[in-house]
Amino acid sequence: MSLAAVAVSIAGGQASAQTTSEGLDIPSTDSTSTAPVDDDRQRDASSYPNSNTQTVVEDRRSVRLAAGDEIIVTARKRDETLISVPVVVTAVGGEQLAAQGITNLDGIARITPQLLIGNQGGSVEGGNIAIRGVSGPDQNPFGSSAVAFNIDGVNIAKAMVRRMSDFDIAQVEVLKGPQALFFGKNSPAGIINIRTADPTDVLEAKISAGYEFNADQVRVEGYVSGPISDALGVRLAGVFSDMKGDVRDLTPTDSPYYDGSRNPNMRDWALRGTLRYDDGGDFDARLKVNYGELSGNGPAATTAFTSCPYGQRFSNFLGGTIDQCSASDGANSNAGYGTFLSGIGGDISLFRDDGSNFQNQTQFLTGLEMNYRIGDVTLTSVTGYYDVSLDQCQNYENDATVILPSCNVLDYEEISQELRFLTDFDGPLNISGGLYYASTDATTGSITYLFGGNFDLIAPGFGGPTSPALVNNYFFEQKAKAYSAYLQVSFEPVETVSIEVGGRYSKEKKRLPVVLSGGGLSDGIIPGTPFFDEGYVILTADELAQMGDGFDYPLSTLVRRKDSWTDFSPEVTISYRPSDDLTLFASYKHGFLSGGFNSASVTFNEPDGDLDLSYDPQTIKGFEAGLKANLLDRALRVNLAAYRYDIDDQQVTVVFNATNSIRNAAKSRVQGIEFDFNYDTPLEGLSINGAAAYNDGKYLSYPGAPCYGGQNEATGCVGGIQDLSNSELVRAPDWNLSGGFDFNTPVGGAMEFGLNGNVNYVSSYLTDGSSAPNGRQSGYTLLNATARISDIDDTWELAVIGRNLTDKYYIVASSLVPFAFDPTGTGTLLDRFGSISRGREVMLRLSYRFGGN
Repeated sequence: MSLAAVAVSIAGGQASAQTTSEGLDIPSTDSTSTAPVDDDRQRDASSYPNSNTQTVVEDRRSVRLAAGDEIIVTARKRDETLISVPVVVTAVGGEQLAAQGITNLDGIARITPQLLIGNQGGSVEGGNIAIRGVSGPDQNPFGSSAVAFNIDGVNIAKAMVRRMSDFDIAQVEVLKGPQALFFGKNSPAGIINIRTADPTDVLEAKISAGYEFNADQVRVEGYVSGPISDALGVRLAGVFSDMKGDVRDLTPTDSPYYDGSRNPNMRDWALRGTLRYDDGGDFDARLKVNYGELSGNGPAATTAFTSCPYGQRFSNFLGGTIDQCSASDGANSNAGYGTFLSGIGGDISLFRDDGSNFQNQTQFLTGLEMNYRIGDVTLTSVTGYYDVSLDQCQNYENDATVILPSCNVLDYEEISQELRFLTDFDGPLNISGGLYYASTDATTGSITYLFGGNFDLIAPGFGGPTSPALVNNYFFEQKAKAYSAYLQVSFEPVETVSIEVGGRYSKEKKRLPVVLSGGGLSDGIIPGTPFFDEGYVILTADELAQMGDGFDYPLSTLVRRKDSWTDFSPEVTISYRPSDDLTLFASYKHGFLSGGFNSASVTFNEPDGDLDLSYDPQTIKGFEAGLKANLLDRALRVNLAAYRYDIDDQQVTVVFNATNSIRNAAKSRVQGIEFDFNYDTPLEGLSINGAAAYNDGKYLSYPGAPCYGGQNEATGCVGGIQDLSNSELVRAPDWNLSGGFDFNTPVGGAMEFGLNGNVNYVSSYLTDGSSAPNGRQSGYTLLNATARISDIDDTWELAVIGRNLTDKYYIVASSLVPFAFDPTGTGTLLDRFGSISRGREVMLRLSYRFGGN
């Protein structure tokens, strides 16, 4: 059973709210919401002495602070206080994000126990995300993350969408554990629920400009907000960032593959427009339109060698000279691919004339929410549209001796519609439910070569700088549809007890109308020319039979071109609230992650002739229970949680050389306990907080796991597989510990000084699906601190922001370096690399606000 805790101390990673909106980079207003709310929430707000519940964001699904420092959250798509909602949720408000200088979700992960977010070098998916050791297949372009994002009501299960919410945030809620009942598929690990700021009821604007010294980064963010009429408000927000990079590039400057001295070199910008209609009547609506662009010097610009078992890179035994083998070096090689490849044709061949690595990405996200109230019933419609386009070329060997250049493309489009209802009857019985539909169309493709930087790598006259060997060349298209319906019944037999029973039925259908392969080394087809410009349409056995005898077809036949899955996710929760300052609850939950098709660098020529690109859904079910209490006249808030979930067919990504695929682990389990507190000390303006989480994540049964690079029979590899039963899950650290403080005090009557700091410890964890011993990230400690001074009216603020002051580089995911070998012939490990985190950050930021109250 799991005690689900709600973290309420933002200033150290948990949630702590202030009863004033001063200092927020979000709107403030004196209005209150008229949407149906939980009776407990109404009781909480009204029971505080001198209650004057203040709306911080004027919106029916907004963040609001009740007197007594209680944050209002929407973890179950209705307004509830943190202490009353029976969900494990860490809520971080816009004020604390600004105070700590946190500008993206990667930064939020550093202060949220059991949340890991990191880049995956070369993946078009956008990175790796794990909660409590549960993560998804983040290297599959057509796959879904086990941690979905809900941005202003629109659900997206793609890690890259997180960049659409990196500015002008009102609140972030990290919901832990399965959330299928209210958020549907692709939330077995949890949901990151993000609400961006809405229009204000008076004209105001703000601009913040910062400079980060180590990465030579300039970041400018701002908004303009106000009313157009009494019923219509508008807000325009934007952000621009230009970064030279904090990682030193060790590629020799005289190498023809030298591509710059610092990584990652990135520039991105985004705009968001918001229109909100509310005349105080029964109908209101809100439209959000987001657009963003990102460009940089390659998707693997932060990839560094993290382990060289033989003292140096394997490529140095071939004449290389780069001395970099550890993430802690704060260095890497982002070598390019030379000038020859740009002359080779092909629709996906986007190699540049100068041989430089690059990445270009555009995203468009829009959401329209409409609410209509009929007495005690609220009807809600949420329409979403998401489109992302990406193209990139990169030397994925991250080396100047062995070159593995590849170009990748991705286009993904999703349209979604949700209709739901919520009752707010005075009696003991209430009901909520809804319908959901989504349609997606996605295409992805790649072309990859292999050659020696200044020699023929494969054979004389083949695999050299002017005779590159084709590794693969493929293209996929996938179309998918998803349908679901949910219903929850809430019954209160007595005032202090609530029993809630619900479930969601889901159905998904996916098909691959197009699968193309141009052959290459990964298919066992070695072209006799430097490139292979013929492509095969991958056929099923029935389709091949229809082609007749004599049809030239050297590759495997596709086992299935389409598939479908159904799931029923029940949820039962019992809550007990003997007072406004104590909540106990227990829940049974079920969730699932969709099955699908591998669409990355797969092998199209299987030994048995059958090409099965599919993988099974992942399901999770189990229990959690929680206790949340306000003590010492509400100066101390404590939360305790415990949980236990069993996972069937857990999806794991397996990478080997230039190929990767998703496999299903037979059965796994996560269980643990979490505790956090926030204490407003007797010293005015000072609060302290802390958190501790223990998680035990392991495979219960996984006899067919892939071997890691270099593994042999003596170390457990037999016939290309190993048994990982009873071993730990990937990205599942045992311990997460944190502590911090926040201090604010007036200075001279006209100014205010603020200081906060926090320290976070994460114990060691594995970083890949093969459990390679040299893929383990050792435990690390991060230290963050911010000092700021502002005028008492918050018209201006000057802040010095320090993040990761211990300058710790770490990885969330790693993989075998493609084509690495054992130069001694006697070892059991091979070189590994991964995307390293950002190191020490020291930023000076100046903010100025115009207008407002």
